[in-house]
Amino acid sequence: MLELLIVIGISIVITAMAVPRFIAIAATLRASGDLRSLSGLLAQAKMRSASGFTHARVYADLTNNVYQLQVWNKTANGGAGCWVADADQTNTCLTYGGGLPSGSSFVLAQGDTFGFGALTAGPTPGQAAIAQAATCRDNGNAAVGGTTACILFNSRGVPIDAVTLAPIATGAFYLTNGSVVDGVTISATGSIQNWTSPVTSATWYVQ
Repeated sequence: MLELLIVIGISIVITAMAVPRFIAIAATLRASGDLRSLSGLLAQAKMRSASGFTHARVYADLTNNVYQLQVWNKTANGGAGCWVADADQTNTCLTYGGGLPSGSSFVLAQGDTFGFGALTAGPTPGQAAIAQAATCRDNGNAAVGGTTACILFNSRGVPIDAVTLAPIATGAFYLTNGSVVDGVTISATGSIQNWTSPVTSATWYVQ
């Protein structure tokens, strides 16, 4: 009986030590998974824009923690064109209720939110001062309501400003789980890079 109690006691101690570490590792992996998904959609948006000779973008609703790949359909909306959800494979023009787009969207994993905590410095020269990408614009190129961020590509796969159409190097998405901040940035040439930093200080590491 004494030996059994000792074994049970050791098991309890080991479990108490392992569980918090397991939870932290699981949270880090969820954040990394969301970052890879965003990075993959950006690469896909570059290809969609170039292959369709149109514009494409990754749209993020920062409040509802959802994101979506959108392509500009030049023939929809009576020839005026509009944004459509790439995943839906239809010509249905998207609408935006408080920033949340219609159509199929991706949702960040449990515990992850768009944001960068108290960090102020970004990982690249284009993100010297950390910030999410520019506010998204609707089918008429007016600012969408709510809190949004969009990285837009022209028909050559170059990230551009939605108003001036000039190439920019400030496109970025950041997400956090309270322990780490993960980010994906894109240069003016279209180079996509993934980053991670502790939430307590801007110490960026390439992923």
